[in-house]
Amino acid sequence: MRLYIIADMEGATGVVHRDDLMEDGGHHWQRARGWLTGDVNAAIAGAVSRGVTEVVVSEGHAHMRNLILDELDPRASLVRGPARWENRPLCQASALDPDFDLAFFIAFHSRAGTPGGLLSHTWAGAIVHSLHLNGQEVGETAINAAICADQGIPVALVTGADDVCREAGADLPWVETAAVKTALGFDIASCLPPGATGARIREAAARATERATRERLPLFSLRPGAGCTARLSVHRRQMADKMSLVPGLERTDEREMTARAETASEALSAVWRGVAAAFHEQPGWLR
Repeated sequence: MRLYIIADMEGATGVVHRDDLMEDGGHHWQRARGWLTGDVNAAIAGAVSRGVTEVVVSEGHAHMRNLILDELDPRASLVRGPARWENRPLCQASALDPDFDLAFFIAFHSRAGTPGGLLSHTWAGAIVHSLHLNGQEVGETAINAAICADQGIPVALVTGADDVCREAGADLPWVETAAVKTALGFDIASCLPPGATGARIREAAARATERATRERLPLFSLRPGAGCTARLSVHRRQMADKMSLVPGLERTDEREMTARAETASEALSAVWRGVAAAFHEQPGWLR
């Protein structure tokens, strides 16, 4: 059984602040890298205990070089490298193929605009106001679930703060969740220590894998429509100006860009290319 993991960072054990998330946070980021790696290892351990034989982990946060490779469970391989559209046309979902049996989303966060959400945003908080697929507002959980669904891969587990667990339960009602902290505001949360969260994630991963072996899990399904329409709202008109030059994107309002395609993956790839193009200067995580 093959497992595909996307590892973000905002939803990792203990992470609550920008200093935990970016390299210039120094000591805070270094500690948070260890917490994130521990969460991923706990998920791998739980899955392997129930029959998973191969694990691929795709880095999904900022410059996508956050996990500590030296400390990663040796039963996994790691996809790491910058978030440029040219080498990551599906953003967080790299090295994905239809031969995977299930997917886990580890250390995820709630979508942009979530009331009281912890570190809430969608893809790039500086750019994205909201993103809709066939009229349904989505965050990174549903975005990546749609990409996995195009390959026939069900999502079995989502971990993060309690707010993203609720979002995952609404978008993917069958999914197992593991809450490692309770959101109290945008950059404040009641956090469990690694000793507690590791056990919680490991047990949830074991349950998720066992269920996936026992029954055919559903795939994330878009609202009915012809193919997929991805509608992106950005914060400022100037951002849409830059995105208007991106192939596959149509400007449908002053601050709105739309991509239409046969699959969610194709539409989302065009939108992600536009998001990357919208920055005045490429941030460090695109390089």
